[in-house]
Amino acid sequence: MKNALLRLREASPSLSAAEQQIARYITENPEEATLLTVRELAQRTFTSPSSVVRVCRSVGFDGYKELRRALVGELAALGDKGRHSEQEITAEDDIRDIVYKVTQKNIQSLTDSQKLLSPETVEQCAHLLDQCRSVLLFGLGSSLCVAHDTYLKFLRLNKPCLIVDDWHAQLISAQNATPQDVAIAFSYSGQTVEVITCMEALKKNGTPIIAITRYSPSRVAELADYNLYIAANESLFRNGAMSSRIAQLNVIDILYTAYARLHYEDTLRALTRTHIYKPGEPEDSAP
Repeated sequence: MKNALLRLREASPSLSAAEQQIARYITENPEEATLLTVRELAQRTFTSPSSVVRVCRSVGFDGYKELRRALVGELAALGDKGRHSEQEITAEDDIRDIVYKVTQKNIQSLTDSQKLLSPETVEQCAHLLDQCRSVLLFGLGSSLCVAHDTYLKFLRLNKPCLIVDDWHAQLISAQNATPQDVAIAFSYSGQTVEVITCMEALKKNGTPIIAITRYSPSRVAELADYNLYIAANESLFRNGAMSSRIAQLNVIDILYTAYARLHYEDTLRALTRTHIYKPGEPEDSAP
């Protein structure tokens, strides 16, 4: 089932002002929205039926009828759990509040991302990585930290992988890429100019691109051949990557595991061979 509320919430920042008004009305009044026609919803939001249809199509539905059916099923599945509610960090919060709220935001981000992630796309990406000559990684800021984690994971399995911190060096690696390579681009916003520039160079060279980005229309999602979507519930207290970073790391764990499964016995041997023993650790304790 397509998750209408989640898709509307994730895509809302990229919509026009009128379309955001429609998305906000539906997410704040889902039960009522299931009873409205497209014209009635347009009247309630002071917009037009065509705007309502555009919103529906921008989040992956053919029209308002399909979105409304998905909404009915989603509300039935939620039952007494209720809809997702924001719990922002405030100045009055003590440490216990912060521990609870940040943890809940991260949990919600992982749960929402699971709903957006396509198992078929994950499998296609795993086979693509298995067949490629090398894996090229692109990202800046907190996404670069996730790229480094990806590099270490594939390094354990002796899969040729390239990550550089300098953006100019990333662009050069994109310009040198071939169709035999695979690129993984990390950008939660989907709007990171430097990453987009690298992706445009990769497209010119015919290099397949996997993007790990939020579920929202963006240049990054448009340029990618395969999109592994994530959700994030960032706190307004910090305008930066928190739950989005956790969601990106989770997708990499999934992709890495799917790739490793393709050669299970070889994976076990590689992990044993590359295990770095700690002082006093018995040599038969390697994974």
